[in-house]
Amino acid sequence: MRVFLFVPCFVDQIFPNVAVSTLKVLEHVGCEVIFPEKQTCCGQPAYNSGYFDEARLVAMHEVNAFLDYRGTSSEKSIARFDSERDYIVGPSGSCTAMMRNFYPELLKDDPRYEEISRKFSSRAFELTEFISKIIGVDRFKGKLNITVSYHDSCHSLRELKVKQEPRNILTRIEGLKFVELPYTEVCCGFGGTFSVKFPDISVAMAEEKLKNFRVTGAEVLVSADTSCLMHLDGWARRNGTKARFAHIAEIMAESIS
Repeated sequence: MRVFLFVPCFVDQIFPNVAVSTLKVLEHVGCEVIFPEKQTCCGQPAYNSGYFDEARLVAMHEVNAFLDYRGTSSEKSIARFDSERDYIVGPSGSCTAMMRNFYPELLKDDPRYEEISRKFSSRAFELTEFISKIIGVDRFKGKLNITVSYHDSCHSLRELKVKQEPRNILTRIEGLKFVELPYTEVCCGFGGTFSVKFPDISVAMAEEKLKNFRVTGAEVLVSADTSCLMHLDGWARRNGTKARFAHIAEIMAESIS
């Protein structure tokens, strides 16, 4: 099975280990992974701020970056993306939701992109969703002695309807103890541009989220979005709270090392 790896901005610029871990996990479950080098931001910051024309241009570029990828001269065996059998997988519920739910809406009035954007969007999956629904969770096996809790990012939960998938994977890791986070479905306070526009509310929400995390007694707070983890880690560092924040791809990769 071929997977075209999508790497979100936060991962590319700040948390590259998440991309490496995602690659390791996908190869572990038997995927051939291709990385289209022309990919960029998914366009969500512009879209959420109301800059729809700018977001539309980014969406067009992203579709082209994946669908027109034909491999380098040393990769002649790699054909272009096949929207009927290949998949786009990324370590982000937020960016995946943008691609799946909003690209068709943004590009529906352009005859060049209307049909292909729908096909493109239907093949976009968040990492744990892809493994659970397409690969089969039984294909993933790991071992790691650690206690974790899980934060549901808003976009994963509400726009992708991903809830049980990451929990199914975590609980399959031998030696791992999973403790449910109180009020896990409550936003962490990041919300992209929300944290910039409403910093006081954003910080208060992060504080509340970490109060709930301390109740669990877990060593690590795990999520499927680095943006949430960055926001919570920042609050913890500024306030002297010692905790580890890890993307689920990192925990999965560690368990198969």
